[in-house]
Amino acid sequence: MDPSPSYAASSYFADFGLILFALFLVLLNGFFVAAEFAMVKLRSTKVEAIASRHGWRGHILRTVHAQLDAYLSACQLGITLASLGLGWVGEPAFAHLLEPLLTSIGIQSPAVVHGIAFFTAFFIISYLHIVVGELAPKSWAIRKPELLSLWTAVPLYLFYWLMYPAIYLLNASANAILRIAGQGEPGAHHDHHYSREELKLILHSNRARDPGNQQIQVLASAVEMSELEVVDWANSREDLLQLEHDAPLSAILEVIRRHKYSRYPVYDSEKGEYVGLLHIKDLLLALAADDRLPEHFCLNELLRPLECVSKHMPLASLLEQFRQGGAHFVLVEEGDHKVIGFLTMEDVLEVLVGDIQDEHRKAERGVLAYQPGKLLVRGDTPLFKLERLLEIDLDHIEAETLAGLVYETLKRVPDEDEVLQVEGLQIVIKKMRGPKIVLAKVLRQA
Repeated sequence: MDPSPSYAASSYFADFGLILFALFLVLLNGFFVAAEFAMVKLRSTKVEAIASRHGWRGHILRTVHAQLDAYLSACQLGITLASLGLGWVGEPAFAHLLEPLLTSIGIQSPAVVHGIAFFTAFFIISYLHIVVGELAPKSWAIRKPELLSLWTAVPLYLFYWLMYPAIYLLNASANAILRIAGQGEPGAHHDHHYSREELKLILHSNRARDPGNQQIQVLASAVEMSELEVVDWANSREDLLQLEHDAPLSAILEVIRRHKYSRYPVYDSEKGEYVGLLHIKDLLLALAADDRLPEHFCLNELLRPLECVSKHMPLASLLEQFRQGGAHFVLVEEGDHKVIGFLTMEDVLEVLVGDIQDEHRKAERGVLAYQPGKLLVRGDTPLFKLERLLEIDLDHIEAETLAGLVYETLKRVPDEDEVLQVEGLQIVIKKMRGPKIVLAKVLRQA
């Protein structure tokens, strides 16, 4: 016996009502997905600013974000309930609506009609669930975390307290599992801290989009500095201008007049060691205080202690040493206390802000000639300095200097005028002194 028209109509409206309810569940699923991703994406540093601008809604957002693990559990519970309800209600409702349509086009087999209706309904519900209930709200929340977190905070807060017993049970169960797995005391949310590599990638991406942004340049340089050792930026000993400990005052004044540096290491040739550091302020003050100083001049009486640091000292640690009042000049030593170079405060600051040209020093130490993409440099020039000047990436290379890179590549001592291609560079050996590379021309290849 066929169903009466009134029964068919009521069944139709019931199915239509279930479809509307299924669409509501799709949107509800999207709400919880958006809330979850927006809360996770939102940085703690932004929360206080939002709370101060948006009154009670902002204060609720701050409450939610402060207990993020608990409210993420509420999101997961909401997503699960909405998804289960969608599968329970949506597919049968769509299938019931589709079956009369399939029958009307001549498909009479109940099994075929039911199968087609079921799979069509499954496809429609799955499509809506994935696109409207998952992908779209997730992408929106990632792009606009402040807006979405503010919109979703109040409903999420109400849902959390409405479902608190169930959420408490879920959190307690999850925390117990984490303790058993040896993950310590769970439950407290900690802001995600970007790793050094993540920061480098973020800053590199921003620097590529906005190469003239000085703030990004300085931030990127600060991250790079955290990976550098003193040897990566040290000036060569060949650039070290030193005074003899027994030099007469006239010779010292001539050196100062010619080179115009403020600090000079003092060397004792008889002992074969450095004995101190002369700061020209001390010399000028001594000359101003004693007109007879030239007659009984003794350089050793004016010397300050001269710091020596290991070549493996972190460059950031050296900057902190300078900042705390240490002499703004240090010698760089190898393990056997052999001096291989030096660094000044200005040199270290150049890692952060780029080359600092003053009225006396116009060229980069160790770089004898410079054009964009082309350098004439000493063999002991640090690779990091080449990276900066040529705008290339050599982080993966173990060698510390240009000469080290050449030896590592050739596995032998190069010849003068020999040309080699390595890491996107053309290196021409211009001058050798025995096994030592004195000068080389470096060209960045396109």
